[in-house]
Amino acid sequence: MLRRKLLTSLAALLMTSGLSHSALAAESEALMPGVEYKQIPTPQDIAPYTKTVVEVFGYTCPHCYHLEPSLNKWLKDKPDDVHFERMPVVFNSPNWIFMAKVFYTAKEVGVLDQSHEAFFNALHRDKKELFTVEKIAEFFTQFGVKKANFIATFKGFKVDQLVRKAAILTRSYGVEGVPAVIVNGKYLTDVPMTGSRDKLWQAVDRLTTK
Repeated sequence: MLRRKLLTSLAALLMTSGLSHSALAAESEALMPGVEYKQIPTPQDIAPYTKTVVEVFGYTCPHCYHLEPSLNKWLKDKPDDVHFERMPVVFNSPNWIFMAKVFYTAKEVGVLDQSHEAFFNALHRDKKELFTVEKIAEFFTQFGVKKANFIATFKGFKVDQLVRKAAILTRSYGVEGVPAVIVNGKYLTDVPMTGSRDKLWQAVDRLTTK
């Protein structure tokens, strides 16, 4: 009888210890608000999606360029129920506005998937001076886009409206630097907050389920 009681007590102790260990592990893995992420000033509706990740970036930003490999790796493994999109940052500066128009022009003419990495490489790896709409239109001919069509789209109403919307979201998200990642329309995180690119995407995964 005494032996049975001892065994029962030992089993209970082990179960309690296991639960405590699990609780401590979960607590140690929890993200620290204000340190590893922050709530954005104006939460955004993400319907019709339930989970979203938005990378806010700029084409002329070297940190954004160097984030691309880890981002692409994350995209290959991300859950199917997480919707991802990119958004060019639009600060109150002609340079940011100009590059945002390049992004939305590429999207409108249907070559963004082909041109995004190539344009990044041209600016940062190849050091090409693509800072006028004419030179950029020439660059985009390699994707089958006619120069005149690119320029007309770049200067058109639709692209202008998309850039204005991105400017509003830049402010609503509370973006102060790029790259930044917005999760579920509620949280902002980035590499400086998480400590590394790999930890950034680990934080993003956790925030999507928060």
